[in-house]
Amino acid sequence: MQQLTLNIVDENGVWERIEQDFTSRLPLRNLIWKGGLTQSARFIEQLDIKVTVGEADNTSSHDTLALASEHAGSGRLLNIYLLESDSDADTYKAVIKPRAKTWIGRVSQRKGEDWMIVYVASAEEIQRMSNNKFLSMRTSVFDRLKSDFQGKKDAGEHVVLLQTGSVESWNSVFLTMRERVVQALEERVSQLADDMRRMDANRMLPGWNYCKFFVLKEGIVRLYRLMGLQDEALAQYDELEAVFFQLLGAQRLSWFSTFGGLAEGDDYSDILDTNKRAYVRQLVETTISLFDFRMYLFGCQAQLLVALGHYAELAERAQRFIATFGRSMREPGTGLSTAFVAAWTYSTCMNIAEILEGSPASGGVRADGGSAMRALAAAKAGFLAGARQQLDVLGALWQRLPNGNGDSDLPSVANPVLAAALATDERFDQIYVRTCEQAAQYYVESGRRRFARAMHGDVARLLASRGQWAGAARLLRTLVPGKTEPLSSLDVAALERLAECERQLGNARDSLECVVRLIAQPGADSSYATMLSDLCGVLGEEVGDKRQRMAGDLFKAVGAAVVPRNDTLCVEVRIRSQVAAAVHVDRVAAVLTSGGGHRLEVEFVVRDVTIASGESSVMLTADAVSCAGRFSVAAVCVAIGGAEFVAAADTQLYVHLAEHPANPVVRLRPALVADMGCPALRVTVDTRATSVTAGMTIRLFDASSGSPLRVTRCGHAGFSVADGAIVIKDVIDAGCSSEADVELAVDPQVSPTAVTVCALFKTATAERRVFVATTSVDTAPALAVSAHAVALDESRVAVILRTQCTADNLRLESLCAAVPDAEWSLEEGTVMRRGGVVTVVREIANVPELRLQGEARFVLPTEDSNRTLRFNVVCSAASPVVAVRMTTGSRFCRVLEPTPLSVRIVGSTAAR
Repeated sequence: MQQLTLNIVDENGVWERIEQDFTSRLPLRNLIWKGGLTQSARFIEQLDIKVTVGEADNTSSHDTLALASEHAGSGRLLNIYLLESDSDADTYKAVIKPRAKTWIGRVSQRKGEDWMIVYVASAEEIQRMSNNKFLSMRTSVFDRLKSDFQGKKDAGEHVVLLQTGSVESWNSVFLTMRERVVQALEERVSQLADDMRRMDANRMLPGWNYCKFFVLKEGIVRLYRLMGLQDEALAQYDELEAVFFQLLGAQRLSWFSTFGGLAEGDDYSDILDTNKRAYVRQLVETTISLFDFRMYLFGCQAQLLVALGHYAELAERAQRFIATFGRSMREPGTGLSTAFVAAWTYSTCMNIAEILEGSPASGGVRADGGSAMRALAAAKAGFLAGARQQLDVLGALWQRLPNGNGDSDLPSVANPVLAAALATDERFDQIYVRTCEQAAQYYVESGRRRFARAMHGDVARLLASRGQWAGAARLLRTLVPGKTEPLSSLDVAALERLAECERQLGNARDSLECVVRLIAQPGADSSYATMLSDLCGVLGEEVGDKRQRMAGDLFKAVGAAVVPRNDTLCVEVRIRSQVAAAVHVDRVAAVLTSGGGHRLEVEFVVRDVTIASGESSVMLTADAVSCAGRFSVAAVCVAIGGAEFVAAADTQLYVHLAEHPANPVVRLRPALVADMGCPALRVTVDTRATSVTAGMTIRLFDASSGSPLRVTRCGHAGFSVADGAIVIKDVIDAGCSSEADVELAVDPQVSPTAVTVCALFKTATAERRVFVATTSVDTAPALAVSAHAVALDESRVAVILRTQCTADNLRLESLCAAVPDAEWSLEEGTVMRRGGVVTVVREIANVPELRLQGEARFVLPTEDSNRTLRFNVVCSAASPVVAVRMTTGSRFCRVLEPTPLSVRIVGSTAAR
């Protein structure tokens, strides 16, 4: 841009002597200017001005400032006529005055320029002038100049005196110069403002031309810029932009010849370079294209924003400019290809990012971290991200990316960096990765780590497209958040790419884990169901039957209930699936556990079933185990290929199972015939609808403690005892029943009251099955029999047989006993309650050791059949009894001790 100039006319060789002192006081400082359009005074701290010497023809200038407006003229503001003379009055009138008058007349015709005469006087002449002034004589050349050319008083000084050796004189000359320069500027701006207002008022009239209006208004802008009033200049460009968009909305843009953008190099230019072409000349001639005009206008605005240091505002305006102008270039009729628009956008984004990088704040982003610096870092990252987006478009057009839709008619690219990137895949990848990494770095500095992750994700996408699966997976693993963190849309995209990378690397389980996390997200795509099935199948080929337990909540068990059936045990489990589509599963298994002393697990299974999306029911059956009772659902497992998913329940689920309706059952009850001192049970096996082909093993347990109960003897030919268990080796056909009394090796004093039976057997199809049941049964006999003998004399003894009821109540049907030389029995039934005692006394011959054998038959109220308790006791005769009273007031003998009693020996006439 041309500088404001100050032209020196020297006809006396004065300039050579004063040049150094004169130029050392430039530029002009501390000017007060009141000629702005805002009518507010502005302080101009410094005004750069160029000094020219000679009488150059100003009207022949063809620089941009001269062409800006016919009223703007050149950059010359002030004309100075240097004069030095010791001439007399006649010489002044004949030579000096005519020359000065001619010069003043010539420069006064130029609009926006002012003039002044500087008379350089020697020290002697100054002294003479002082003396003449004391004598009121105005005879010096300077006095005559002031008298002839000073003009009106309110017009300011035009003729000044310079004494080269006086600082005060120099200050006075430059003060006048500042006044004259400000006056010239104010006049020039005023003229331009008047013309501009007149032209703006005629905007709606035919023949009005926006380009000429722009040139006229830009004349003021240039003056503002020359004066350093960048904000005033920017405001004028903003007004011009607003008028342009108003006309654009009204479709009144006939002043632009074409849309443009077809010239070589239009896709790459420096925004701040407004001298790339003769934009101003084209505006004056109304031959500028719309493309060139938009580039020129924004370039001028960008220059002013950089000069003001408003980089944040520059970034904001640049984002808006690139977006709006990019859309305009894509409109039909512009003649611009997609490749050109993408190349222009890439180059412009990179150019703006480079400009922002040169801002004073850029150097302190890392250290300071202030909000303004973070905003600037975010802006640079945004432009780099925009450039990366265009690389996607260009890479597809030049087939530098896989699946690119190449175009045979591609334009040449002016940007050398971009042209090199589009030449080879290797160079393209380098530029792509570098752009993404730079953008990610700026995003991190601005605190926008989520966007930084997106940039790294783009790098991973490029690596994956090149088949560099390991590198892509390594990068993506750092981007995916933890399993407990929610996923954003960027995280979902990263997970999808990671799943594909892991699949390509042969890591089926890792890929499946990614898909499981994707499915668990709200609104997951139904295509994930196919990915799930495929990956589970691949995993199944890797692991075989050893399924891998997968984490995640793809399935949930929300309910369970028993479904009655005649042939099997069936449980209905309601499962809620998060998969957006139906999934075919290989196996669903529900593990049910019982409480109590024995923890029993029952597995219900169904195979080859489809689980619909949302909530659905599956029917599971179990034939291997038959066990009645209350069970809790410990786990529901869904197996797909080589993966197994646990369908956890939010609340504990319970079901009440019945015995398997077709499997064999084993029943327990007290033994019908038992020996005293040997706890026994009667075991009944009923095969029902299932035949037992490989025998059966039955084990008994104390239901309260869980300790095993060893069987010592079994009273059935087909039953045997092995390792404390009942073993049936024969085949038992369906519908058959067999029973046997067994004796247990337990202490009669602590016999269990509840027994758990566990029966293992094989069916005709060689399936192993189990029956488990707990029965409340008392293994101890309901009666306790004891005996002792009392010596009556040396040859006779009295045998006392004592029978006590240990059950709640029973009816003693018979009691009989035998000794070597006698036997007796109680034929009639006797009702006994718990603790009741029946005592029978008999007199027999005295023997050293008495063995008493017999049995007691009784019936419990809850049973129909008689039980038999066999006893075999040994006792010795005690000392003679002094007094024994025996009564037979009831159907049995009652012995009361130690009260003396009379003894009545049954079956003998002797009484003692």
